[in-house]
Amino acid sequence: MYGEARKYFPRGLEQPETGFRFSTDSLLISSFVSVPSKGRILDLGTGSGVIPLGIMLRNKGKALSITGIDLNPEMVAAAENNVAKLGFADQIKILQGDVCTPDFAPAESYDLVVSNPPYRTEGRGCACPDMEKNKARFEVEADLNAFSATAARMVRNRGRVCFVFLAERLAGLVNSLIAHKLEPKRMKLVHGRINAPAKVVLVEAVKNGKPGLVLEPPVILFDESGDVAVDSVEYCSFIAK
Repeated sequence: MYGEARKYFPRGLEQPETGFRFSTDSLLISSFVSVPSKGRILDLGTGSGVIPLGIMLRNKGKALSITGIDLNPEMVAAAENNVAKLGFADQIKILQGDVCTPDFAPAESYDLVVSNPPYRTEGRGCACPDMEKNKARFEVEADLNAFSATAARMVRNRGRVCFVFLAERLAGLVNSLIAHKLEPKRMKLVHGRINAPAKVVLVEAVKNGKPGLVLEPPVILFDESGDVAVDSVEYCSFIAK
């Protein structure tokens, strides 16, 4: 099953004509996150289901149950189709739901919560005529604190929360996590090229965890020739051309 599914992931996935198109960030988080040998996982703002599918493909044989939540019905439909196409309908469930009103499961129902939330505050950066794309890129319907609050509510005590976010907003991300008793434990910066500033950061936190952060070696996506770097493909094979 996994070999057949890998043929379609990620470039064969269905995505709505309008709305957010997934990027490398969603692929990287599936490589970064610490996945238990068994347990329940929640993806907040799942889009077309990229993160749950990436986690399943990287964790063969693990007894995982993943729920993906998204507010956009077109994204939910695309995610459901992708899950069925890749053969994971028994392990991945896609629901239409609002991050701000997490009524889809009881509190502390999950061992791990992951998310690629909107990166920019409303009014910062160039808006797009496509409103659905704006909702995915900007904090129009739910801000970072809403994602942190729901993650903290839904993850069990000592469970893990993993976000991929804009590096320039790292301070805000750390403050938001800590405010919701999610202690950052692992961090990895992602650079386009070796001498370029980091664009993206991956952070994993533990609910009610003790202080102590490990800053892992960075990911450099492209080499000096502009090709996808060998090391980055070794870290996340999904980004290979």
